[in-house]
Amino acid sequence: MDDKYTNAREHFFAAIRALSASADSIQARLIEANVNIVNVTIDEFNGDRELKIKFAKLLDLLAIDQDDLETVAVKNAAHMTDFEAVKVADLICDFYYEIT
Repeated sequence: MDDKYTNAREHFFAAIRALSASADSIQARLIEANVNIVNVTIDEFNGDRELKIKFAKLLDLLAIDQDDLETVAVKNAAHMTDFEAVKVADLICDFYYEIT
């Protein structure tokens, strides 16, 4: 494995672990995963337009803005339906697969 996207891989792996290692609701697990995802910046994907767009889409689904990333992500995840939360969780897993 090369050094490209090392920070993103680390945080997405922790997010996936949070999504899978709990008996909590999918929304609670997504909130835990968001804590890790907000540590990744879109600038980490400069040079790879496709990954940058996919990461932006993921952030958009989490409705994260520039003011207070973690608070907004937590509030939005808490109000997602199970279907929406599972969709976002799947995108997180798919994105991790693409950067590994």
